[in-house]
Amino acid sequence: MNNRIIALLTDFGTQDGYVGAIKGKILSDVPDAKVVDISHNIEPFNIKQAAFCLNNSYAFFPEKTIFVAVVDPGVGTRRKGLLIKTAHHYFIGPDNGVFSFIYSREACRVFRIVEEALPWEISHTFHGRDVFSPIACLISNSSNIDNYIEPVTDHLSFIHPFKKVDDQHYILSVLHIDRFGNVIFNFHQKDHNVLGKKSELTIVYEGRKIGGVFKTFGEVKDNELLITWDSTGYLQLAKNMGNAARALNIRTGDEVELIL
Repeated sequence: MNNRIIALLTDFGTQDGYVGAIKGKILSDVPDAKVVDISHNIEPFNIKQAAFCLNNSYAFFPEKTIFVAVVDPGVGTRRKGLLIKTAHHYFIGPDNGVFSFIYSREACRVFRIVEEALPWEISHTFHGRDVFSPIACLISNSSNIDNYIEPVTDHLSFIHPFKKVDDQHYILSVLHIDRFGNVIFNFHQKDHNVLGKKSELTIVYEGRKIGGVFKTFGEVKDNELLITWDSTGYLQLAKNMGNAARALNIRTGDEVELIL
């Protein structure tokens, strides 16, 4: 059975018709496609926000869903276009880190889209419409795309391992700050389990210590900082009914100390 679900994630917004052009292209090639909007409100050029948004959603889609992620400030340059195959899904988009969480969570086969082999006209500034969506359609129609892809082993990711100082002290970096001001780190529950699943965690940032791990925000008082695990298993620093990032003046890429 052919897959008919194509899920879109972009920073295009909806006022200029760019999303409409992609949907029109998909429906012209796959008339019975089910086109799903994950989000088109990613902050322009914010690759890390798009990666986090994709990470929050992809695992809940049916088998063989095709994800087209187009946050692509390098469109038309030498950056690669990619097709990624996992055991359950396909991912199509630019090689700029937008699939960082996919690489870290899934076993992936990664292919470069050979743009020069595509037998149709391609705009230099709209690969979402002219490269990524047509490849998604070919996959959806079970067409042979071997002539348009080649395997690669190098691809960009902004997720780097946390640093070990000693058995109790580690340096984490901020992967993402969501719209609520929750600060998400490059430390997953799987990492925690490997290190012995210590019940007491403390985060230290610029001399300020936040300790304990809570199941949910409401376990602490309003405007109180807390440590918890986000919905996909990453360690996060939050503030109940408040903005943790603003309270600590912390930004994406900053480092904190984790004490086990």
